[in-house]
Parts: sequence; structure tokens; C-alpha cells
Amino acid sequence: MSGPVKTDSDNSDSKNGKNPTSGGDVNAPSTTAAYYEKGSAELATESALTLAKIQHRLKLTKKNERLVLVLVGLPGRGKSFIARKLQSFLTWRGSDCKVFNVGKYRRHAAEGACDANFFDTKNSAASNLREKVASLALEDMLKWLDEPFENDANGNGAPSFRKDRVGIFDATNSTKARRDWVLRECTDVVKRAGKTTGVVFVESICDDEELLRENYRTKMSNSPDYKDVDPEKAMADLLDRVKKYEEAYETIDDDSKSYIKIFNLSSKILVNHIYGRMAKSIVPALMAWNIGTRPVFICRAGQTMNEFD
Repeated sequence: MSGPVKTDSDNSDSKNGKNPTSGGDVNAPSTTAAYYEKGSAELATESALTLAKIQHRLKLTKKNERLVLVLVGLPGRGKSFIARKLQSFLTWRGSDCKVFNVGKYRRHAAEGACDANFFDTKNSAASNLREKVASLALEDMLKWLDEPFENDANGNGAPSFRKDRVGIFDATNSTKARRDWVLRECTDVVKRAGKTTGVVFVESICDDEELLRENYRTKMSNSPDYKDVDPEKAMADLLDRVKKYEEAYETIDDDSKSYIKIFNLSSKILVNHIYGRMAKSIVPALMAWNIGTRPVFICRAGQTMNEFD
């Protein structure tokens, strides 16, 4: 038996735009739709957690006229290559930039080249000398960062302008203890009072065997440690040196620090707590560099009278 037939009057609510089951307007946005339509128009609610995160970021984004880039990595990982490229880029960008290579200080203090035994952690005399030359290099870098700028042309004693200054501390800096020491020396509130300095660690990691072999050959041909040394003996010594560093090497894993990790010379980059104008400008440069050569075409555009001009 069939049920009652609905008449037009039974559907009057639907025709009038009302939901017959809820009594509401079917054209009115639902609660879910309103949620999505609002988007991010509402002000964020600050909780204790978000405030703590903001404070940490503010600590890392102070307006610093001084920035220290601390290179980290095993021998043959392209640290000095990165240092020179950074120096060229930052100088071109308008900053004062200088590289402080601890290896130069070490060769001067040791009165010449050093073989792999010099880098053995069990060699206490050599370890003390390495610590001493690292301290001298860091001290020179901080002095340079704090030097007054040249006076203006009027000679009234006021600097005409102040550039950003970037010091690049080029060394293996392969242990957590060494990196913590560098950070303390650069940011000590007593020693560095009124000389706020930002610190960013740049670690070069390379596990591409083909790239490593090429890096080793480049190091042997350019490093003063292997000048006039038979290539086979130089390679054996370099590999022995790398092995001794690997025994004590500690990669950066402290996420409270600002650091950039470069894998296989920019095939991959990991960035942690990189804020601020100066530090952020470095990341795109590191991503763009490559170790190969390639042509660069520059086109000078302009109006010509005919196609032969």
C-alpha cells in the first residue's frame, strides 16, 4: 500500500531556501564552511610555547654588524673552497669579509708542513700546538671584527658609514668541545660587551667517493703541506690524516645552534635556525655554487639601426 503523496505545500520550506530538517537557510554557510572562509584572518593566540619559540628566534636575529661563519668538516671536504667563495660573494655584496685559515697559523708555528702524525689525538704536544694556533687565529679574527672603520673625508672623527663585517673561521672544528669554545669566545657577554656578534656554523659533509677523490687530488696539488711531495706519498699521508680526524669527529647535532649543513658541495643543504638579513643571504649562494666550469653568456641589449650593428 502506498504512502501519502506530498503536495507542493509540503515542499514550501525547500522552495523558500530553508533546510526542512534543520529549519535553517540552506544558502547560509555552515560552521565548517565558515571555518575555512576565515582563513588566517584571526589574530594568533600566543601561548607559553609560542612565546618561548619567538624569544629564541629574537635571540638569534639581533641586529648584528658582526657575523662569524665557523667552517666544520673533515679534511678534503671543500672547506677552504667554500671560504673563498663566501668571501668573494660577501665582498661583492658590500660587506667587509676576511678568511682566517687556522692551517696558515699552524704551519707558521710548526715552521713548515706537518705530516699525519701531527693530527693524532694521542700526540699531546701537537694537540697543544693545534689548540694554541686556533686560539691565535680566533683572537686575530675578533680583533679584526672590532677594528674601527675609516674616518670620513672631513676628518671629524666620525665614520662615514659602517659596513657589516664577516669573519670566516676556516678550520676543521671537528669536535663539539671546539665548536662550543668558539661560540663562547665570540658571544661572551663580558669579553664582548657592546660587540654583539652572530655565529653560524657551516658544515661540509661529503660521502661521494668520486667527489672525494677529486677533492683529495686538488688538496694535494694546492696545499703547502704537500709541496714537492711525491703524489703517492702525499695521498697516503692525506688519507691517514683523514682517518685520524674521523676517530674524533662529531657532526653538528645541537639544534639550539644556528648551522648550515652542505652535502657533497651543495647537492643537498640542511638549514637550522638561520634568521636575519646577513645569515639568510648566504643560503641561496651556497645552493647556487658548483665545482664544475660552465659558460656564462652575457647579452647586452639595446636598440640598433640594423641587424649588423
